[in-house]
Amino acid sequence: MTSLPQKLFNGFARYVEKPLFANIANQTTLARVLDALAVTGMRPLRGTKCAFLQTPNFRIRRMIPRAAQGNLLLFFHGGGFTVGSSYTHRWLAARIAAEIGAEAWLPDYRLAPAHPYPAAPDDCIAAYKLALTCFPPERIVLGGDSAGGTLVLNTVTRLAALGLPQPAALALLSPLTDLAHTSPSRTAFRDTDMLLPHKWVTRCMPAYLTGRDPKDPDISPAYADLSMAPPAALHVAEGEVLYDDAAQLAEILPNVDFHTWTNVPHVWQLAAGWTTEADASVQQLAEKLRTHLPEHPVQPEN
Repeated sequence: MTSLPQKLFNGFARYVEKPLFANIANQTTLARVLDALAVTGMRPLRGTKCAFLQTPNFRIRRMIPRAAQGNLLLFFHGGGFTVGSSYTHRWLAARIAAEIGAEAWLPDYRLAPAHPYPAAPDDCIAAYKLALTCFPPERIVLGGDSAGGTLVLNTVTRLAALGLPQPAALALLSPLTDLAHTSPSRTAFRDTDMLLPHKWVTRCMPAYLTGRDPKDPDISPAYADLSMAPPAALHVAEGEVLYDDAAQLAEILPNVDFHTWTNVPHVWQLAAGWTTEADASVQQLAEKLRTHLPEHPVQPEN
């Protein structure tokens, strides 16, 4: 049975956010609107500190919960590679981090159309390399939602190519894996998806790809070799256009804990702190992730 807060969140996704995605053509303007909605829409986690790291191309937001015990959640936000920010996703990342005894780093990686591919995956691998200077890989969890999930898997394949150590585990929330849009759920749920309008998807993908082949394994994880991927916790909603992306990914990952949810929109975990469905997903994700992290806490480097 769907809780009343979740019903309200579902209605907000369908009748407020989905029309915004569909009708605001300028992605910079849309990003500002989403940041404004995040001021009141995301519930803070008491006792969490915020700090920043600066790199040559982007900034990293650090969310440091009281429960941080020497682990790191490096989280890549979603938004179709054109919108979203560390600000819109800061409380979701902080809540997952708190559950696994970690602080969260959220890179504000460069966005299209101003910075098309490969700017975003370049920034994400740079963020991971920086994380390795502060945390051992066995204490790092790599996480992301939607397009951020794409970037998580892009990072995994790049690390393999570079001979760098993989993180301890992956947290994947409704990841986008097929930028060629061949999955049946793209058409089956095109009109019923609570959040993602087809018009927006067809607008942001060309802005990101700028003519590149969407079936390139370096771009779309659905076509990549993921046999070396770390253990993953993978959650997706039934009835969303990215459902098949997640279901097909679950079949190829070597070690995955896959859960589907009903009567929730794409990345419903953003309602963590407000709805029991979002909180339950975060807790289940964290429970699985904790099994792949060291048992003994340490003090993280600052």
